[in-house]
Amino acid sequence: MKNSKLVFDLLGISSDVPLTEEEMAKELTVTFLPPNENTPRLNDFASKLKSALNALGAKIIPYEEALLPDEEKVRSGIVLVEQGESKGNELAIKQVSSLYHNPIVLLTEGPPPIPKNPTLQETLDSIIGVLAWNVSHVPIFLEESKWTICTMNGAVIECEDPENPEEDILHSLVPKLSAQVVPPKREEIVYREGVLDTINDGYEDHVNDFMEGAKIWRENGLMLAHTSIDDLKYRSRYHKRIVSRYLDHRTGMSYGFMVRQLPTEVEPAVEASDAPDKLRDAEWGGKPFCRLGDDTYARIQLFDREWFVKIPDVWLLSTRSGCNKTNLNPERDILRLGLQNQNIILETPGKTKASECRPSYDTYAILAHALGNVITASMLLASDQNSDFPEILRNNGLSISHWHGYPDEEYPLSGYMFHGLSNPPVSCSTPQSAAYAYTGKLKKLERVWDQINGYRGDVHIEPHHGTNITGTMSLKETARWVDKMHKNEMAKAAP
Repeated sequence: MKNSKLVFDLLGISSDVPLTEEEMAKELTVTFLPPNENTPRLNDFASKLKSALNALGAKIIPYEEALLPDEEKVRSGIVLVEQGESKGNELAIKQVSSLYHNPIVLLTEGPPPIPKNPTLQETLDSIIGVLAWNVSHVPIFLEESKWTICTMNGAVIECEDPENPEEDILHSLVPKLSAQVVPPKREEIVYREGVLDTINDGYEDHVNDFMEGAKIWRENGLMLAHTSIDDLKYRSRYHKRIVSRYLDHRTGMSYGFMVRQLPTEVEPAVEASDAPDKLRDAEWGGKPFCRLGDDTYARIQLFDREWFVKIPDVWLLSTRSGCNKTNLNPERDILRLGLQNQNIILETPGKTKASECRPSYDTYAILAHALGNVITASMLLASDQNSDFPEILRNNGLSISHWHGYPDEEYPLSGYMFHGLSNPPVSCSTPQSAAYAYTGKLKKLERVWDQINGYRGDVHIEPHHGTNITGTMSLKETARWVDKMHKNEMAKAAP
């Protein structure tokens, strides 16, 4: 995918990741465990799943060949398919050699255990409950006329044709197995404990924006609350410890985020043919960026031309991972996140220890959006020195909000570009989510460049996951737009 290598390199992510469903399928290695249950429906679907994955280029290996020598552990990097729920405590999770690199697919009969007419929170809690009880990553529920995929971010994907599941396996299931939900490791983050003082550092207006946005989200219930792992049911204390380890010993999971990208100085992009010699002659070493003294420059491809863009340090205020996003404590729950010389930096306020701040699952996506905003602003300045978007980024910064819902196409947002609906449905914290966030802005910019006047931001739709809204609206204005859109949808649906 064009331009994706830049964001991977700047974030310190391996760029050797598949970005299309077909590429993802070819990288999968899958084994089917000895079945816990044998029923016609389970056997039939397992056979169709095996055939479909094989046809897509995935490597299917017998269970015995998937095991480590002299051990009953499946080698790292192999997907496990478990047929039927275990009736005891011998779950498939005991057979993995890596919590993060052995995805477990559970095939089970019956509908997902979701109550009728559920709220978003009830849906999420129901699915997380299934994951905790079976300690699996992707449960699949098989019924007579449909099959349903569920994931840990609360996604419930209904597939209508269990007799011919090949297309849904490629476009809905494969991305869940290939793009692993793994947050950045703590050792990949530079922590600066107790250095943030939001009031004395001049962020009081931004903090007020966080609080006003949180109030709207709290009142409408659209940003999902914290799900505590202590409230879930487990088969044993051992399985609870496994879930805790998988979540990096967090107390639970929270969904959605609010971010303020802080004011950033940006310069106009320069077309390569007009660039100074120092940029054209720099030692790029095959990379999409280079350092010249204290400055970082990137090479990007847009409009079938090469451009040079100066990349400043990126700084943001962000909600703390795991906090209740709709009931913020501004002295503990607002952090400063930065990207400086390929280092991800996390600064905590005085009342929050570094040990309390786990890297957010959304870290890569947030920083990718921020980098994309800088490059977008630079391109706009190259076209029009008086463009509003870069001026607002310079003087007031931008906002980034994520919620587990989707925009209504009939409820427009002036000046915002919509993109992402056709992307593979990956979850947050994956390299792919960062790539789609960043490249989606630039691809959309190319498509609408002739009508770019009045650009204010973008709405990045993440299939089966949610929506990122990035731009000149404040956090409060963004929450209010979603609130009004939701009420408009409810009014249309009313009898």
